[in-house]
Amino acid sequence: MDFKTHLKKYLDNDFINKLINSFNEEEKKALFLNASKLSKEAFINEFPNVIPHPVVENGFLYNKNEYEFGKHIYHDLGAYYIQEPSAMIVADLLDYGEGDLVLDICAAPGGKTTGIALKSKGKGQIIANDLSKSRAITLLSNVERMGLSNVIVTSLDFSRIYKSYENTFTKIILDAPCSGSGMFRKSDLMKDDWTYEKVIRCAEIQKELISYAYFMLKSGGEMIYSTCSYSYEEDEEVIKHLLSTTDAILEHVPTIEGAYLSDDNHSIHLFPSMFNGEGHFIAKIRKPGELIKYKDNKNIFTRNVLSKSGKKEIEEYELNLSIDKRLLDLSLRPGLFVDTIKDGKKVISHHYSHVENNYKYKYEINIDDAIKFIRGESLRISDKLENEFYIVTYKKMAIGIAHFVDGQLKNLYPKGLRRNIN
Repeated sequence: MDFKTHLKKYLDNDFINKLINSFNEEEKKALFLNASKLSKEAFINEFPNVIPHPVVENGFLYNKNEYEFGKHIYHDLGAYYIQEPSAMIVADLLDYGEGDLVLDICAAPGGKTTGIALKSKGKGQIIANDLSKSRAITLLSNVERMGLSNVIVTSLDFSRIYKSYENTFTKIILDAPCSGSGMFRKSDLMKDDWTYEKVIRCAEIQKELISYAYFMLKSGGEMIYSTCSYSYEEDEEVIKHLLSTTDAILEHVPTIEGAYLSDDNHSIHLFPSMFNGEGHFIAKIRKPGELIKYKDNKNIFTRNVLSKSGKKEIEEYELNLSIDKRLLDLSLRPGLFVDTIKDGKKVISHHYSHVENNYKYKYEINIDDAIKFIRGESLRISDKLENEFYIVTYKKMAIGIAHFVDGQLKNLYPKGLRRNIN
């Protein structure tokens, strides 16, 4: 079955033709601000031609030919996260805050995790997971860059361990792996790779994912299910499967101008022919019962590691909730990475530098030195500073850590993040 024919399951010919014609239009680009680092006013003043997102607060659409935000230094400073306009609505629909324990099951590269973390203002706890280790490492770098203090990063197969987490998470985001038709405008490869057989395979996996996700959802909790697929089989039929096999309740997604209301009268499609984005399906699900949240309680988790030279070191992480130690032990990042104790001395982490606003030792540098620092260069300075570890900043936004020794800020910027900025 070809792509157009399979859409006739729920769309008429005229609608399908408009949808397919929209694939020839230019890809829509957007970002959302990290307002804790850069105010909306300052951002608009510097980039006056951005267009406010119609739904997401601090979200903006932009012309990629005018602004190359991915190459700008503000990207490295975590001032914003670049995300497709319809995808960023998913996290915006989730109410989240103190006492919530959120699971983002397929979280990489981190847009939805970042969205809810910024909304939470550091409250509650988020488990950001991706089955792929390499994708989870990318996710981790974005958590650090954006200065997210309440995120635990894991790379676990929850299909194997979900029974240990029954009725655990107050909120769940399942942005399910899909056939990817919502990426046709971005990628010819996705067009060429699409088959109806792939849709059916994805739908079977999605039904398994949503079933065990619902099992882990707390009574009274909410789950967002989303895909970037236009296929009825991967969207409505997955929801119908959950409703027919559990006591799940389908909630109404708030009205969004340009959204296509599903035949269930609750879920929505954001088609690029109707909404200024690339396409997304979004459904909101609730588990019956009274939601009893957790209590935010700051605590420290430590783990012993070996340095490259073989010395024993202690890593300290800060958490908002008491989390299952088994999960923390398996995490790539079990909370806010505060510092490492080396030879009895605490060395603050790159992650911590992007979170902490009240750290005593900070050093502001100019744009030329900031570019050098991100490139990995140490900086010779004339100021007399204490022999300490400093958070190096540009426009009061953290870049990373440097150790001041003998008139030089020795660069501790992570090697994997170093790059050239024009």
